[in-house]
Order: sequence, then structure tokens, then C-alpha cells
Amino acid sequence: MRVFIYLLSWLLGLAFAISAGRGMAQSAPLPCLLLPLPAAERMQAASLVVEAEVLDAQGEWDAAHQHILTRQRLRVFRVLKGALPDTLALPLLVEGGQVGLARQELTNTLHPLPVGQQGIFFLVRAPWQGVAPGYAAFASSQGVITYDLTAGTAAEPARTYASWASARQQTQQLSGQAPKELQANRRLLAALPRVVPPVAQRVQAAVITSFSPAQTTAGTGAVLTLEGSGFGSSQGSGGVDFRNADDGGATTTRALARDYLSWSDTRIRVRVPSLASNSHPAGSGPVSITTADGTTAQTTTALTIIYALSNIDDVTGTFVDRPNHVATNATGGITFHFGPNFRSNAAAVAAWQRALAQWRCTSGINWELGADATTNTIATDTTNVVAFDDGSLPARVLGRTTSYYQGCYNPQGEVVFYVSEIDQQFSNSLPFAFGPAKPGAGQYDFESVATHELGHAQQLTHLIRPGAIMHYAVAPGAILRVLDPTSDVAGGRLVLRTRSFHNRGCGGPAMLPAPLTALAAGGSPTAPSLVFTTRAECFVAGFVLERSVGIDTTAAGGWQPVATTAAQASGQYTLADPRPLAGLHYYRLGLRRPDGTTDYAAPLPINTAASADVQVFPNPITGNELQLAYPAPAAGSLVLRFYDELGRYLRGQRVAVQAGLNVLTLEVTDLRPGFYILQLSTDQGSRSVHLVKL
Repeated sequence: MRVFIYLLSWLLGLAFAISAGRGMAQSAPLPCLLLPLPAAERMQAASLVVEAEVLDAQGEWDAAHQHILTRQRLRVFRVLKGALPDTLALPLLVEGGQVGLARQELTNTLHPLPVGQQGIFFLVRAPWQGVAPGYAAFASSQGVITYDLTAGTAAEPARTYASWASARQQTQQLSGQAPKELQANRRLLAALPRVVPPVAQRVQAAVITSFSPAQTTAGTGAVLTLEGSGFGSSQGSGGVDFRNADDGGATTTRALARDYLSWSDTRIRVRVPSLASNSHPAGSGPVSITTADGTTAQTTTALTIIYALSNIDDVTGTFVDRPNHVATNATGGITFHFGPNFRSNAAAVAAWQRALAQWRCTSGINWELGADATTNTIATDTTNVVAFDDGSLPARVLGRTTSYYQGCYNPQGEVVFYVSEIDQQFSNSLPFAFGPAKPGAGQYDFESVATHELGHAQQLTHLIRPGAIMHYAVAPGAILRVLDPTSDVAGGRLVLRTRSFHNRGCGGPAMLPAPLTALAAGGSPTAPSLVFTTRAECFVAGFVLERSVGIDTTAAGGWQPVATTAAQASGQYTLADPRPLAGLHYYRLGLRRPDGTTDYAAPLPINTAASADVQVFPNPITGNELQLAYPAPAAGSLVLRFYDELGRYLRGQRVAVQAGLNVLTLEVTDLRPGFYILQLSTDQGSRSVHLVKL
């Protein structure tokens, strides 16, 4: 029986190879910062080459608790090079992944593969210290040829194949070793009949008559609506396929289950993802629909994706979050540090600083350069390092950015991911031109590469958009140093204005919009003000002080301007409210940009009551939340206890407070309509507040 299956597989593979034009791989544009790896060189470097399927994935820390790796077991069907005993659990280690609520994402690097992914793996012994033994893909993402069982094709970053059979055949030819089948690949064989559907099925193929919008963004929650017929009454095993922005559309990437909002025979509504199948972002190009019965339809015109924001997937794949930056330094932003091997290259230092200044002065991100790091180590160590390769960068990678994320629970119990650290590493062996002169033949412009990688640090991902910094490809001799206003700048500013300049409920203080370096409440209860400082002012025309109309700062018309001032070169400012209102109000500082927009720093509460005392609002309580304004004489703990009108204890909690005014949001869903007493206790004593819930 095994011999029969083997012969059938070989015959079908031969048929695919012939139909693909003698099995030759088709050239595709290279993904960002990857130089093509010759297939023969890869075969020679790999000690073990297998055709296998991913069984599972589990994130783990190394012994030093500095790097997260994902351990994936492989079910091996066929050995194409090397020797391997019959096994169902060959260990593959992939850089990045998640442990608990800690996550690491590396650009231009193999991502953990989804369970069920099949392909050809070119393996070497994993080089990382402090982890259990395993294998790694040689040259990272260029060390795996992935199979698309639905389409019957195969792909790697530098090449696409008309069929998995042609990919296998070329690999076997380069190996020079007779393949050894360990077990039949039944999923692969079962998928073959679906690749070329019967004529009767093709007659009833789905048709897309229109889609909207024609231009959109990815990873922002934007919804694409596809109209037509023959989609089927339900999604089933079908899906919507976008062009893969990581390889310029040479392959497609499918929206995940969570992205589909509705599916009917005539209409599909799906979110445009920046984190689709195999962690690829959707890119510009035609969009395809595959129905449950395997028929396909494609739009006659291209969808344009203007920018794509990074999304963070949870380990179960049930939700995504758009991460935010937080202030990790004393000036409301993020400080980078040059490693010793980077500092020694003056031209590289100057080019990288020009790239940083451009992002800072076009998007308003609060980045700065600090003292040099003592090592070139790329690891989770609270230091944002920029360095050249110390031996840990995969082969043929010009550079990469590592974003370290930490998750936390906001007061609503939702998981929020924020950027806790950023490292960048660049090749010291590939042909860079550090500028500012144009690169020569065969050289890559370092400033273009640095500007692109800082875009990833800004939390943007790849596009198919020539001329944009976040375009997926970089070519030798090309110069791409200027941000695209409608793409790179607009995407970066959206990350900042909707995420990073706001306090999302946990994770640390909100980032200040550049060029701010400090912001605090000042003045007195009768003359409240905001005091702030700036440095190296750019991308700012002036400042506005706004006061909240009421406690709910999210309500329409909830803010009113009370004072303005023009921008200076840099320095210290004070903006005061000339006619303050009594009671607790929020104040926010707006930075008026030269393009007519305004970026706001996170609001600050100021109590203008005659005496600084405890206040609760709303009271009576009409909803499920209560806000408590508590002026703490010093940092410490505050114990809150709820009692009913008869003095019976209901529940309590301990919260941390900082010196000064604290505004706390308390959940009161469990309180029924009636009268209550809220007791506040510290080491200095207790006080009580009477509450009414309607």
C-alpha cells in the first residue's frame, strides 16, 4: 500500500512539474531587507532537509529571560537530506512569540508558523543558548518553502513555485540524495483533486461585481464589502484572499476567522487585516474569494491599501490589539542608545540620526538619542539598542527591528499591549552605502534602510506602494529617504493620536507628543495652568490649552479652548485658565501642527474647588462606574470599603495612589439602587462619602 501511495504521489508530482513549465521557480520581488539566498547555497548549509507539517506552537524564554522563542513540533513525511529516525515531533525553534503577556516580534525574520502549515524545511542545529535542543531554519524566513494546499502552489520569500511538486523536485535534485519517506502525507494527497475543479464546478463559479471602498487601510478595523453572486450561503472552508504585502503580491494571504463580519451568497463583509494567514499583512492588488466548494472569483480592479498598522495577536488567535507606545524615559518618550560597534561608524550614526529626525519632525513621535550602550546585545533588557550584527542576525538579512510588547489588563478587563522596548540590528557584512552620497552599483542605501526600520518601530508594517518608505522592497542603488505624507506619515500619526498619546488604562504613562519633554499641572485652585517644556521644536506652530466641559471627556463638545500661545524655538511655557470654573475639571494641551491639525497630550485633572477634598461623581450614580477624586498628601495605599445603608460591609479593595490629585474609576455594577457609604482609609485616618445609586 505504501508503495502505491508513493508512486501515486510521484506521478502527480511529475504532472504538476510538467504543467509548471518543467518545474522552474518563478522569480518574485524580494521582501524588504532580504538578499536572495541561492538555492544551492541553502542546500549545502542545511544539515537536515525535510518535508513536514507543523503540529503545534509553544512560546518559551531562554535561560537568561532575554529572548522568547517559539518551539514548534514537526511531523516529518519525507527526508530530502540528512538522516532522521521515524518521528512525529521534530523540534523547530523560531525567534519571537509570546509567553504569558510578554511578546516579541522581529521584522524580516521567520514568524512562528500556523498549526497545519506544510512545507520544506532547511534545518540546522538551533544556535540559541539557554533553551532545550532543537533545529532552526537556515537563513530564517528563507529557510522554509511553504505549501498552499488549497492552490497547490509553494512559495518562499525570494521565489514562488507553480506547484509544491516542482518545489519538492528541485529540492531533491539539489540534494543529490534519494528521498526517504517516513510516512504518507495524506492531507497533501487529499488536497490534489481540489486544485483543478471539474468543468461542472467551474461553470457555476462565483462572480464579484463590485467592492468598496476602493482605497482603505489595513489593521485599523476598516471593512471591505464585496458584492456579487455565487459566494455560498455561509463561509465554510472558504475565505477572502488579499495580496501578500510581505512579498509584493507574489502570493496571497487569507483573512482569519475573526475578521469576517458577514457572509451571504451575494455579499461578504470582512475587515482588512494587517495580520492575516502566516502573519502577513494585506497589500494592494486584486482581492479573491474562495467559496466553500472550492470555486474562486477575483476582482477586476485592484484594492489600494494606503498604510498598514502593526497588530498583536493573542496566542489563541481570537483577538488582535493595536499596540501603543508608552513613555519609558524622563522626557515623555523613548530613548535609543548606540552600541559600541555602531558608534564606531560615524557615517552610519549620521544617517540613522537623520532618519530619526525625519520621523520625529513629521509624525510627532517622541524619540531621542541618549548615551551609548555598553554592549551590542539585542535582548529584553530595558535598553533600546541600535547595533551592527554580533553574529545573531540571520544570513542575507540587511537589518531588522525587534519590538518587545507587554500586555496588561485595563479597568474593563481587556488585554492591552504596549511597546516596552525596541532594538535594531544591521548587517556588517552586506554592501551598505552610508551616504549622504548616492549608493554605488550593488550597494544598499543605509539611510533608506534605517528609515524603513524606524517605520516598523513606529508600529507600521509592509505595503505594496512604490515610493512609500514602508514599501515591501528595497533595491540596490535606490534612495528612499523621504516619508510619504499620505501613507507613512498618516499611518504613523494614527498610531500616535489614537493610541500612544492616550492613557489606555494600564502599561505606563502616555507618550508626550514631540517636541514636548515635560507636562504638569501648575498654578493654584483659583488660577489653574499647565506647565510644559520643549526641545528642538519642529512640526509645531503653537499650543492651545483646553478645559473639559464636564467630567466625561469623551462626550461630543466636551472640550473648550481657554488659552493659546505661539511656538518658540524651545523652552518652558505656562498656559493658564483665565476664567476657571469651580470643581474638578480635566485640562489638556494641544500642539497645533503646521498642517492645521492638533495633537493632544493625555488630559490632566485639576481640582479648582475652594478646598481640596474627596469628591465622587456622578452622585447620584446612574451607570455602572463611579469616579473618585482623591487628593493624596503622599504616595501610598488607599483602602476603599462599600457599606449599605444599614452599615453592612459589602466589599473592599486596595489601590495605589500618588501624591496629589488622583482620579480613580470604580466599578459599581453589583450595587443595586439605594443608599451607600464609601469609606476611604489610609495610615493617616479614614473618611466617608455618602452615595446614592438610582
